[in-house]
Formats: sequence, structure tokens, C-alpha cells
Amino acid sequence: MMDFLKKNYLLIFILLIATALRFVKLGSIPVGFNDDEAAFGYNAFSILKTARDEWGRFLPFPVFESFGDWKLVGYLYLTVISQFFFGVNEFATRLPSALFGVFAVFATYLLSQRLFDKRVALVATLLLAISPWHIAASRNAFESDLLVFFITIATYFFMKGFQNPKWLTASFVTYAVSFYIYRSSWLFMPLFVIALIYFHWDQLKKFKGILTRNLIISLFLLVPLVPVAATFHGQSRFFQESFIAGIARTGINNVINEQRGTCMQKFPNAVCLISYNKVLVFSKIYLNNYFGNLSIKTYFDNANSTGFQSFATRSVLYLFELPLIILGLIFLFKAKSPALRIIVPWMAFFPLGAAIAGVGNYGRINLFMPVPQIVAAYGLVAMFFYLKNNFLRTIYVFLFSILIIISTVGFISDLFVVDAYFTSRYQRYGYKELFKYLASKEQEYDKFVISRKIDYGHQYMQYLYFSKVDPNFFLVNAKRHKSDEGWVIFDSIGKYDFVDSIPGIDRLPAKTLIVAGEKEIEFPKPPTYTIDDLRGDRIFEVYDVSQVKIP
Repeated sequence: MMDFLKKNYLLIFILLIATALRFVKLGSIPVGFNDDEAAFGYNAFSILKTARDEWGRFLPFPVFESFGDWKLVGYLYLTVISQFFFGVNEFATRLPSALFGVFAVFATYLLSQRLFDKRVALVATLLLAISPWHIAASRNAFESDLLVFFITIATYFFMKGFQNPKWLTASFVTYAVSFYIYRSSWLFMPLFVIALIYFHWDQLKKFKGILTRNLIISLFLLVPLVPVAATFHGQSRFFQESFIAGIARTGINNVINEQRGTCMQKFPNAVCLISYNKVLVFSKIYLNNYFGNLSIKTYFDNANSTGFQSFATRSVLYLFELPLIILGLIFLFKAKSPALRIIVPWMAFFPLGAAIAGVGNYGRINLFMPVPQIVAAYGLVAMFFYLKNNFLRTIYVFLFSILIIISTVGFISDLFVVDAYFTSRYQRYGYKELFKYLASKEQEYDKFVISRKIDYGHQYMQYLYFSKVDPNFFLVNAKRHKSDEGWVIFDSIGKYDFVDSIPGIDRLPAKTLIVAGEKEIEFPKPPTYTIDDLRGDRIFEVYDVSQVKIP
């Protein structure tokens, strides 16, 4: 044991750092609890109590309906296990993500050591351990974070399979499991695995039979997804979010028609039809999105004002990593490193799915990690050995050590103090306090009317989660319908009504509390209860109808 600790003390220290940055105040940082987290939490609670999700479906598999976005069940059942041990709370809901975040750090060490050596592996592990991007993903209950671990460890198993084919089985099974976690893997994974087999055929051809068997096993494991992928259940996010079939398509079509009509005033129709058509415009948008998700700006100059799976005050990668990534790529190509057979396909394929919806949605491009950290680590180590002068090496190590320490300290300040100040509103801060207050008034009031204008209509899930509404009561009493895009629009349950806009006061019973956004409605009397975000900006205003009615 002592010998193991002596040999691996740096790795253990890095893993402890990774654990601390992902687990300290996990239940309260990020502040608030976003809608997807609440959906995973409540559906897990419902399954624990009734073995059914919020829609009454028995042990849903491989997807559950949720808001109408039909989430894959991988993260859901991990949350069920977590809640079984730790109860229904924010910590338990986020625990699987944080835990697999630490696992991903260790998997990065294993893969990097396999690709290069222990020095590169330790640096890559450290960079992922302190990565703002990966920590943001690990501290939210988002299923895409799990992909970082599963893809990384599966690729490590794949490389080990060159010597022992049993690891190929572990690799292909793990790749298959990734399909049940997040849809980003559906386009990335088949292409990535095909590329891995193609580029490593010399090492694999002696295992043709085993490889064929593993491919058959993997395909068999994916059979439950086939009927899902062929229906709206599997394609829901494409229809709801993509520029090709989602809401954005209407605006794009209008622009195309306007441009074509203007063109036809001066040029033949055929010219205008060729120049302005959906195939050409959609292809251009897709390519712009694809390369946008590979751009330096997306990772080094793109603070997200909402802090959604990122931070409002900083980019997702440290600025010092940029020159290291550039150096890493230069040295890799100069050395014609075999690692490029894995790194290049990974970089080429990860934006394919995300590009359908846009640029810079970090949840959809999480599966890029840990490639930037591995390449940066290789660049740091390769540059060290490129420098032949010991004095220059010392200055080089000292400089980057200081940069890493300063950057990490600044990030820790952002993580635990500064970022919450800017992003609390967007992280659904205040709902826990709101529904706790309303619950305390249930004996005094007959109705609670909550405006959907405050957010985009998923407040009901916050109510279900924080009030721990009995799933059986919910199934019997919930009233909801769906939008044209398939999103769930929740109307009411029990005393709680969720409305597009606050109705006239005269239409409401006297014993009613109204919940609205700041200045959404105006009355001569001030609200009876308010909730502000951490900046002091108003989120909720609660009015007592009997006090604001004009006699």
C-alpha cells in the first residue's frame, strides 16, 4: 500500500483536488436548481415511490417523456440510486454527475498514459481536474457530463485491446452504453468507432473474429433504441431545437423567400432558385455552426451570460491553455504521433451533432473533453524537452506553474462567490424559497396563480420537486397539454394554476395569491412577498388578491 502511495502520490493529490472542486457545496453551488435537474430529480423520486415516471409509465426505457423532450434514461436511473441513499435533495440529484466527473479525471490519466507517458498523463489529469468547463458540467445534473467518462474510458479499453482482446469487449460495451446517456453520442459514436477501427486495423486484424463478435454484441445492446430513434421520441430535440426543423426554420425560410423574391426582380428565376434555396442556406448555416464549435472564440472568448453549463464571468478553457494546445498540435503533427489517430477523429466528429442546433451550447459539446486538456498537456511537456537549456526549462516551468496557480485561484473565486452573483436568475434561483413560502400559505388560500412569463413554462417541475408532490396525486390531478413542437405546457394541479398571463383580478377568488415577475402587473399596493436574485434584482412578486382588489 505504501509503495503504491509513493509511486502515485501526485495522481492521488490531483484526484483529491478534482473531488474537492466537484463536491464542496455541491447541493448549493450552482445556486438555484435548473429545470432539467428538477426533472431528473422528480422523475427519480416518482420511480422510487411508484416505479413509474411523472407520466405513469412503468420503469421507462430507453427514454422518458419529461417536458416533451424525451430524455434518455441513463442519468435518471443513476439519480434513482443516489436518492435511495441520500434522499430527495439537490445534492443527491447532482451526485452522479459529480461522481462521474471525478471518474472522468482518472480515465483521462489512463488514456493519456496509454497515448503518451506518465508525465503527459499527470498534466492532462491536472488540467481536467481544474477545468472550469468540466467542473461546471460535473456540478450540474446534466447527462452530457457522463459522456466524458464513458467515451474516455471506452477509448482506453479500445487501446488496451490491441494486446488483450477481452478489453475490446469492454470497450464496445461501454461505447454502446453511451448511446443511453445523451443524444450527442448518436452521431459521434458510430463515426468515431469506425475511424478507430480503420486507423488501427493493423493492430486489430488478428482479432477479426472477436471484433466481429463485439460489434454484433454492441448492435444487440442498441436494439431498444431503434424504434425510439425512428420516432419523435428519439428525434424530439431535432424537431424542437434544430435550425432545419425547429422554430428557427420559419425565420430562415422567410429570409430565403425574401432574398429570392428580390433577386427575381433583376435576374431570371432559375438563377435566383439556384442562388437562394434551402439546401444551400441550410448547408451554409450547418458549416458555420460546425466550425463555430471548433473556433478559438467558443472556448477562450465566450463567457456565457446565463452561466448555463459554463460561467458568466469567464471562458470555459483557461487562456494559458491556448498556446499549449497550439504547441501540442504542432508537436503532434511534427512527430506524426500515433495519438493523432484518436485525437483527429475525436476533434472532427464531436461538433457534428451540436452544429444542427447552433454554436457554443457547452452541454452538447461536452464530449470534446478531455481532448483539449490532453493536447495542451502534450504541448506543455513537449515544449519542455524542446528547450535544451536548463535555465530556460526552469523559467518555463516556473512561468506555467504560476499561471496555473493564479488561474485556478481566480476560478475558485468565480465558482464559489462571483459567478452566482451574475447567474442566479438563470439557474432558477428562488423557486425553492417561493414554493416553500406558498406551501406555508396553503391553509389560508384557495388558489395560487403563477405566471409563465417569469420563465418559459417549466415552473411546474420546480413545484413538483421542491414540494415533493405525491406522484399518485400528480397523475390523477395534473392538467397539461402540448405545444405544436411537442413541449409540455402545464396548466394546473390542486390549488396551483400556471398561466400565460395573469387574468383580471375580478376573475379570481378573494383567497388567491398571484406570483408574477417584476413589473409584470402593477397594483396600488406593494406585493406581500418578494424574492430577489443575488444581485438584488427582483425575480418574484407575490400579491394577495383580497388586498389589491379595488372595492
